[in-house]
Amino acid sequence: MSSTRSTQRSTSERAQQAFSETVDPAAYVSRDATEEILARLQAWTRADGDESTVAALVASPGLGKTFLLRLFESRFGRPMAGAEGLPRTLYLPYAGLSIIDLCVWIHGLLGRGIRLPETGANSGAALEALCALAPDAQNPFILLVDDADSMPQETIRALVEGLPRTLSPLRLLIALNDDAKASRLLASLDTFHPLLLPLGPPMSEAETARYLAGRMRWAAFDAEEIARWNPAVLRKIHGLSGGVPRQVHRIAASIFEARAKGRPLELDQKDRRENWMGQPIEDEF
Repeated sequence: MSSTRSTQRSTSERAQQAFSETVDPAAYVSRDATEEILARLQAWTRADGDESTVAALVASPGLGKTFLLRLFESRFGRPMAGAEGLPRTLYLPYAGLSIIDLCVWIHGLLGRGIRLPETGANSGAALEALCALAPDAQNPFILLVDDADSMPQETIRALVEGLPRTLSPLRLLIALNDDAKASRLLASLDTFHPLLLPLGPPMSEAETARYLAGRMRWAAFDAEEIARWNPAVLRKIHGLSGGVPRQVHRIAASIFEARAKGRPLELDQKDRRENWMGQPIEDEF
């Protein structure tokens, strides 16, 4: 009995790892849409400053914008030459700060103290201090800004007025939901002619199957357990999730939880609902 409980607990722990909202690059399962974006970003970083100062990753919630930012950080965040070992990239989970506070926060994350002049030119001084983190425009410092539509208008204005359109020592890779707020922010940044990187569409049925198998392999599931996910189950998971990774995680995790607790599976409950709704109504007289 104790051996069975130990196995169940181990399976539960592996499921929790496989379908968590991790940003571990080792958990990455490639697909065409993400590989295309990573290739375009790589070209953006290698353009010797000749590309736009701003790149925008735009997608509906749950498709993996944050994960892609952190994956980009792991692949291209090596220390800059001639910059005292500073990383080439820095991830920010939000940007709802003034340019001054943003500057102080960024320097703190990099382990650098900074004192800005107490004058009316603080915004300009803050932007200069951020640009000074890079040795030159050919080796730019790249801010990876998640939930970028949290950026206040005054911060946007400081960036628009102070940063070069190209050949900038400070570049921005921003992540946005595909909504009206994103449209307004992109309109404010229009003078930069941002590199737009739409992430979509959601995963196909085949991609969903590869994604599930890849996440389970990363979490050390054996081949026998992975093989239990037969085509019919995978088809249901894709149908319920719409191919959105966050929803795939939720449904897969619920399957393992239901098995561990002996509860009906969500997939089976969906089948029963659909079968019942498809039956003719029989009136009793």
